[in-house]
Amino acid sequence: MDPSFSLRQAQPEDGPDFSELFLISAPFFVELFKDDTKRVLKNLFVSPRNLFSFQHVCFAEIDGQIAGMILSYSWETHRKEYLRTGRLFFRVLGFKMLRIFRVLLRLNAELCKLAESDYYISNLAVYPRFRGIGIGRLLMEKAEEDAKKIGSRRLVLEVEESNTIALSLYRKLGFEVVEKFRTKLSKDHSLNFCRMIKPLV
Repeated sequence: MDPSFSLRQAQPEDGPDFSELFLISAPFFVELFKDDTKRVLKNLFVSPRNLFSFQHVCFAEIDGQIAGMILSYSWETHRKEYLRTGRLFFRVLGFKMLRIFRVLLRLNAELCKLAESDYYISNLAVYPRFRGIGIGRLLMEKAEEDAKKIGSRRLVLEVEESNTIALSLYRKLGFEVVEKFRTKLSKDHSLNFCRMIKPLV
Protein backbone atom coordinates (compact mmCIF):
# COMPACT_ATOMS: atom_id res chain seq x y z
CA MET A 1 0.00 0.00 0.00
CA ASP A 2 1.24 3.49 -0.80
CA PRO A 3 2.32 5.05 2.55
CA SER A 4 0.14 8.10 1.86
CA PHE A 5 -2.98 5.89 1.69
CA SER A 6 -4.86 5.06 4.87
CA LEU A 7 -8.20 3.52 5.82
CA ARG A 8 -10.29 4.46 8.82
CA GLN A 9 -13.67 3.81 10.35
CA ALA A 10 -16.18 6.59 9.70
CA GLN A 11 -17.26 8.90 12.51
CA PRO A 12 -20.57 10.80 12.87
CA GLU A 13 -18.90 14.08 11.90
CA ASP A 14 -18.05 12.66 8.47
CA GLY A 15 -21.64 13.13 7.30
CA PRO A 16 -20.95 15.68 4.51
CA ASP A 17 -18.38 13.46 2.80
CA PHE A 18 -20.60 10.41 3.23
CA SER A 19 -23.53 12.18 1.57
CA GLU A 20 -21.44 13.39 -1.37
CA LEU A 21 -19.85 10.02 -1.97
CA PHE A 22 -23.09 8.12 -1.48
CA LEU A 23 -24.77 10.22 -4.16
CA ILE A 24 -21.87 9.60 -6.54
CA SER A 25 -22.57 5.88 -6.14
CA ALA A 26 -26.38 6.15 -6.11
CA PRO A 27 -27.50 9.36 -7.87
CA PHE A 28 -31.04 7.98 -8.23
CA PHE A 29 -31.57 8.75 -4.53
CA VAL A 30 -32.08 12.39 -5.52
CA GLU A 31 -35.01 11.39 -7.71
CA LEU A 32 -36.56 9.53 -4.78
CA PHE A 33 -36.00 12.03 -1.98
CA LYS A 34 -35.63 15.28 -3.94
CA ASP A 35 -34.85 18.26 -1.67
CA ASP A 36 -34.82 16.00 1.39
CA THR A 37 -32.01 13.79 0.08
CA LYS A 38 -29.06 15.17 2.04
CA ARG A 39 -31.14 15.61 5.19
CA VAL A 40 -32.20 11.96 5.01
CA LEU A 41 -28.64 10.75 4.47
CA LYS A 42 -27.26 12.97 7.23
CA ASN A 43 -29.80 11.74 9.79
CA LEU A 44 -29.33 8.09 8.95
CA PHE A 45 -25.55 8.34 8.86
CA VAL A 46 -25.25 9.72 12.41
CA SER A 47 -27.73 7.21 13.86
CA PRO A 48 -26.33 3.89 15.07
CA ARG A 49 -27.75 0.50 14.14
CA ASN A 50 -29.20 1.25 10.71
CA LEU A 51 -28.08 0.25 7.24
CA PHE A 52 -26.74 3.73 6.38
CA SER A 53 -24.96 4.27 9.70
CA PHE A 54 -21.38 5.50 10.08
CA GLN A 55 -20.82 2.16 11.85
CA HIS A 56 -20.84 0.40 8.46
CA VAL A 57 -18.70 2.89 6.54
CA CYS A 58 -14.96 2.86 5.92
CA PHE A 59 -13.16 5.86 4.40
CA ALA A 60 -9.97 5.90 2.37
CA GLU A 61 -7.75 8.93 2.89
CA ILE A 62 -4.77 10.33 1.03
CA ASP A 63 -2.57 12.61 3.10
CA GLY A 64 -5.44 13.03 5.57
CA GLN A 65 -7.98 13.96 2.90
CA ILE A 66 -11.02 11.74 2.33
CA ALA A 67 -10.75 10.14 -1.10
CA GLY A 68 -13.45 7.47 -1.12
CA MET A 69 -15.72 5.28 0.96
CA ILE A 70 -17.38 1.90 1.14
CA LEU A 71 -20.65 1.02 2.89
CA SER A 72 -20.92 -2.70 3.62
CA TYR A 73 -22.37 -5.15 6.13
CA SER A 74 -23.25 -8.77 6.77
CA TRP A 75 -26.54 -10.53 6.05
CA GLU A 76 -27.12 -10.69 9.81
CA THR A 77 -26.69 -6.92 10.16
CA HIS A 78 -29.20 -6.44 7.35
CA ARG A 79 -31.67 -8.74 9.09
CA LYS A 80 -31.29 -6.96 12.44
CA GLU A 81 -31.29 -3.36 11.19
CA TYR A 82 -33.72 -3.40 8.26
CA LEU A 83 -36.82 -2.45 10.27
CA ARG A 84 -35.01 0.21 12.29
CA THR A 85 -33.77 1.75 9.04
CA GLY A 86 -37.35 2.00 7.79
CA ARG A 87 -38.46 3.64 11.04
CA LEU A 88 -35.68 6.21 10.74
CA PHE A 89 -36.73 7.03 7.18
CA PHE A 90 -40.25 7.66 8.45
CA ARG A 91 -39.01 9.73 11.40
CA VAL A 92 -37.04 12.01 9.07
CA LEU A 93 -39.59 12.26 6.24
CA GLY A 94 -42.88 12.04 8.11
CA PHE A 95 -45.85 11.80 5.79
CA LYS A 96 -43.63 12.50 2.77
CA MET A 97 -42.63 8.87 3.22
CA LEU A 98 -46.02 7.79 1.89
CA ARG A 99 -45.16 9.22 -1.54
CA ILE A 100 -42.23 6.87 -2.02
CA PHE A 101 -43.12 3.99 0.29
CA ARG A 102 -44.06 1.60 -2.51
CA VAL A 103 -40.91 2.43 -4.47
CA LEU A 104 -38.73 1.79 -1.41
CA LEU A 105 -40.44 -1.54 -0.79
CA ARG A 106 -39.83 -2.53 -4.40
CA LEU A 107 -36.19 -1.47 -4.27
CA ASN A 108 -35.62 -3.43 -1.09
CA ALA A 109 -37.25 -6.50 -2.61
CA GLU A 110 -35.09 -6.33 -5.74
CA LEU A 111 -31.81 -5.10 -4.26
CA CYS A 112 -29.88 -6.61 -1.38
CA LYS A 113 -31.08 -10.20 -1.81
CA LEU A 114 -28.88 -11.93 0.72
CA ALA A 115 -28.51 -15.53 1.78
CA GLU A 116 -27.20 -16.60 5.16
CA SER A 117 -23.45 -15.86 5.47
CA ASP A 118 -23.46 -13.31 2.61
CA TYR A 119 -21.63 -10.00 2.97
CA TYR A 120 -23.15 -7.06 1.11
CA ILE A 121 -21.30 -4.23 -0.64
CA SER A 122 -23.97 -1.54 -0.58
CA ASN A 123 -22.06 1.47 -1.94
CA LEU A 124 -18.55 2.19 -3.18
CA ALA A 125 -17.46 5.63 -4.37
CA VAL A 126 -14.27 7.58 -5.00
CA TYR A 127 -14.04 11.31 -5.62
CA PRO A 128 -13.19 11.97 -9.30
CA ARG A 129 -9.86 13.63 -8.51
CA PHE A 130 -8.66 10.48 -6.72
CA ARG A 131 -9.68 7.90 -9.32
CA GLY A 132 -7.30 5.64 -11.17
CA ILE A 133 -4.82 5.11 -8.32
CA GLY A 134 -6.31 2.04 -6.65
CA ILE A 135 -8.63 3.54 -4.01
CA GLY A 136 -11.65 1.49 -5.09
CA ARG A 137 -9.63 -1.73 -5.10
CA LEU A 138 -8.23 -0.91 -1.65
CA LEU A 139 -11.70 -0.37 -0.18
CA MET A 140 -13.04 -3.55 -1.77
CA GLU A 141 -10.12 -5.55 -0.39
CA LYS A 142 -10.86 -4.14 3.07
CA ALA A 143 -14.51 -5.23 2.81
CA GLU A 144 -13.42 -8.70 1.69
CA GLU A 145 -11.04 -8.93 4.63
CA ASP A 146 -13.83 -7.91 7.03
CA ALA A 147 -16.17 -10.46 5.46
CA LYS A 148 -13.67 -13.29 5.85
CA LYS A 149 -13.07 -12.39 9.50
CA ILE A 150 -16.71 -13.08 10.35
CA GLY A 151 -16.93 -16.22 8.26
CA SER A 152 -18.91 -14.86 5.31
CA ARG A 153 -19.11 -17.20 2.33
CA ARG A 154 -19.86 -14.72 -0.49
CA LEU A 155 -19.56 -11.04 -1.36
CA VAL A 156 -22.70 -9.67 -3.02
CA LEU A 157 -23.29 -6.34 -4.77
CA GLU A 158 -25.45 -4.65 -7.37
CA VAL A 159 -24.18 -2.18 -9.92
CA GLU A 160 -25.96 -0.24 -12.63
CA GLU A 161 -25.40 -1.90 -15.99
CA SER A 162 -24.31 1.43 -17.49
CA ASN A 163 -21.46 1.77 -14.96
CA THR A 164 -18.90 -0.02 -17.10
CA ILE A 165 -15.90 1.21 -15.09
CA ALA A 166 -17.26 -0.32 -11.87
CA LEU A 167 -18.24 -3.52 -13.69
CA SER A 168 -14.70 -3.84 -14.99
CA LEU A 169 -13.21 -3.33 -11.51
CA TYR A 170 -15.49 -5.90 -9.93
CA ARG A 171 -14.70 -8.47 -12.61
CA LYS A 172 -10.97 -7.93 -12.05
CA LEU A 173 -11.57 -8.55 -8.34
CA GLY A 174 -13.21 -11.90 -9.04
CA PHE A 175 -16.91 -11.03 -9.17
CA GLU A 176 -19.24 -12.58 -11.73
CA VAL A 177 -22.60 -11.34 -12.97
CA VAL A 178 -25.28 -13.80 -11.85
CA GLU A 179 -28.40 -11.82 -12.72
CA LYS A 180 -29.57 -8.75 -14.61
CA PHE A 181 -32.78 -6.98 -13.66
CA ARG A 182 -34.71 -3.75 -14.08
CA THR A 183 -36.44 -1.77 -11.36
CA LYS A 184 -38.80 1.18 -11.79
CA LEU A 185 -38.21 4.41 -9.90
CA SER A 186 -41.12 6.18 -11.52
CA LYS A 187 -43.43 5.92 -14.50
CA ASP A 188 -40.75 7.39 -16.74
CA HIS A 189 -37.53 6.14 -15.16
CA SER A 190 -36.18 2.62 -14.73
CA LEU A 191 -32.74 1.40 -13.66
CA ASN A 192 -30.94 -1.63 -15.06
CA PHE A 193 -28.79 -3.50 -12.55
CA CYS A 194 -26.33 -6.37 -12.56
CA ARG A 195 -26.14 -8.54 -9.46
CA MET A 196 -22.57 -9.77 -8.92
CA ILE A 197 -21.20 -12.38 -6.55
CA LYS A 198 -17.72 -13.42 -5.44
CA PRO A 199 -17.37 -16.71 -3.52
CA LEU A 200 -15.02 -16.53 -0.53
CA VAL A 201 -14.77 -20.26 0.20
